[in-house]
Amino acid sequence: MAIRESAKFILVAVLVGLIALALFGVGYVIVAGAGQNSVGLGWYIFSFVMGLTMIVLPCTLPLAFVIVPLSMGKGPLKGLGVALAFGLGVSLMLSVYGIAAAFLGKVAIGSLGAPLELVKNWLYFGAGIFAYLFALGEIGLINFHMPTYRGAAPAFIQKQQDFIKAFLLGLFLGNVGVGCPHPATPLILGRIAVSGNVFYGWTLFLTHAIGRVIPLLILAVLAILGTNALSWLVSRKEKIEKATGWMMVLVAAFILILGLFTHDWWVFSGQHTLLESITQEEGFLGFLIKQFNLGGIPHTHGIPTGTGLFGQPLWLGNWALVLLWVWPFFWYYQKKKAQAEKLPPEEQKIETRVRPLRLWFLITLSLLLAVLFINVLPQRFLNQAMTHTHEESMTDTHTGAMTSNGSGHTHNPTAYHDALATTDGPVSIMKVLAGTGCAACEATSSLRVGEPAELGFFVSQKPANSPIPISQLEYNHGKLMHVIGVRSDMAEFFHIHPAAAATTTGLMTITHTFLKPGRYKIWSEIQQDGVDHVFGEPVIEVRGAGPTDEKNVNLSRTVLVADSDGRTYQVGMLGIDPFVKNISTTLQIEVHTVAGADVELENYLTVPMHLTMIKDDWSQFVHTHPDSYGHTVNFTATFPESGLYRVFAQFRPTGIHLPPDEALAAVFWVRVVDKPTLPISPWWLNLIGSLILIVALARAVKRYLEPKRIKPDKVHE
Repeated sequence: MAIRESAKFILVAVLVGLIALALFGVGYVIVAGAGQNSVGLGWYIFSFVMGLTMIVLPCTLPLAFVIVPLSMGKGPLKGLGVALAFGLGVSLMLSVYGIAAAFLGKVAIGSLGAPLELVKNWLYFGAGIFAYLFALGEIGLINFHMPTYRGAAPAFIQKQQDFIKAFLLGLFLGNVGVGCPHPATPLILGRIAVSGNVFYGWTLFLTHAIGRVIPLLILAVLAILGTNALSWLVSRKEKIEKATGWMMVLVAAFILILGLFTHDWWVFSGQHTLLESITQEEGFLGFLIKQFNLGGIPHTHGIPTGTGLFGQPLWLGNWALVLLWVWPFFWYYQKKKAQAEKLPPEEQKIETRVRPLRLWFLITLSLLLAVLFINVLPQRFLNQAMTHTHEESMTDTHTGAMTSNGSGHTHNPTAYHDALATTDGPVSIMKVLAGTGCAACEATSSLRVGEPAELGFFVSQKPANSPIPISQLEYNHGKLMHVIGVRSDMAEFFHIHPAAAATTTGLMTITHTFLKPGRYKIWSEIQQDGVDHVFGEPVIEVRGAGPTDEKNVNLSRTVLVADSDGRTYQVGMLGIDPFVKNISTTLQIEVHTVAGADVELENYLTVPMHLTMIKDDWSQFVHTHPDSYGHTVNFTATFPESGLYRVFAQFRPTGIHLPPDEALAAVFWVRVVDKPTLPISPWWLNLIGSLILIVALARAVKRYLEPKRIKPDKVHE
């Protein structure tokens, strides 16, 4: 007896050691993965935990009925060895799928030229639908079930010795469950395929395999020790399937929405940053990077600006997720209500008393999920992103660092000045040199609609007011000076380029004809010593017939632009709506024909597009150029103040008949707010919550005031 107890103690100690070793292995591959693949800690944790949950699925639970009989009746140590051999076979087989997924992602998908993110999203979307249907089948709402494994192992495996047989059975049965609709499987395989890294694929799915094997080992050890846990599982099979089904409803809905609304939604939803906060990924990964000298920095998130798989807005994903979660609750409630009508009278009475409580529980749970996932978590993320971006912008301001983008294009630092208020450094001051009926005058009253006017810009150095030779200025996108002007209603816009005057040092001139009357604001831009200087010039007035204000604010993100040859282009602007002040965000411009075909752009002043953003009160001016371009032209935009801005996107379709210095302009109105906003406001949340409390209180008061019924037998007494 003492020997048997010692063997049991050793067996338990070995099992604990195995679990510790597995956890150490997970930690090791996390460190290795962080150093070689720049992946997050969360993926390894997720993969391991999802492996643990696979044991309860009806398509993988039969593995327990293989490992337990193999381990029993052979003595504690040999039984454990057989279980380990079986687990090793399962783990090795599953890790091969990780290698295969990485290989396919790197070679097959890459050779087809399909965007990996798009392939991954479609994979998640399809797998999410399949898993969601499977989950509804598990809870009995629809008739959708997966076949379970019932076959026998090949004969050559059955003839082997115990350890070899267990190992080969593990290899053979390790395939079971890969095609099972567990939502995590396509998620993990999709992540591996996108990475295209074979080592990462092997370690990530090996971690997943270890998670799968540990519950099997525990069941085997319990059986060796004399506890048959399988009978407990079989007796509770229906409850386990129901619990698994409800959990899969939540997970499958998430994966479906992740594929439908893309990874940008996952970030925007706030769930990603919440998970990182719970796991302390940023701090822990930063510690690992520092301790193990892995290189890199923990990643952070800006506000995503993309759209869903079919162009739908990201915020809609939060609503869709909650809807997919809560509607099975009420479907299941209605089904149980219908089933209760067939119960015996006494059971119907009990069900009638319990049903209202169940309904109110479901309503309360649904509202809590809606408030948390539609409002609280997204708002939390937006506030964090705004704070982080503001800190980064303050750091950049103090350090004067130059910013660059992934394409290698570098933006020079920009200094903004009021031309007349500048007392030190370079300055450009505009004067009207000549116009109709005006010879060498400086007054702006001579400017009239349709009449050419010569505009001069004197570039000098303050405080000495000494002219700056043109040779000391630097070319910026092919020009020594850019001049941009708008009318007060933001409906008139021009972008012109003065040239150096032959007779006067520091003077640059250009002849321009104003097409409509009104008040105009002009900015001039030069570059010196690697710094872009932008000067706000005095307001000028152009006289003539016609309206001076035709302001019409339309926040549409798609506009039509026609050229002189009668061709019409459809220009769309992608980005968060509304924009948030002081938050750097990606703004994407895409140009299509009216039929939807992509339009190839030729360079306009050395880049495919110029972007000018001006606030409607003229207090803010930004002139910027693309960070990268391809299917879309991408800009990094930061709006310094809240309010309405006019965005002018200048571009040249390939082959257009325009002078080299001219371009078409797509014009947008955008709204910029002080803080991030969500589709549902706190006012509506308070209203909904108040109505629920009022209804609940009214029902409670009504029940309290209702006279209690007296049973007939007590009346006779």
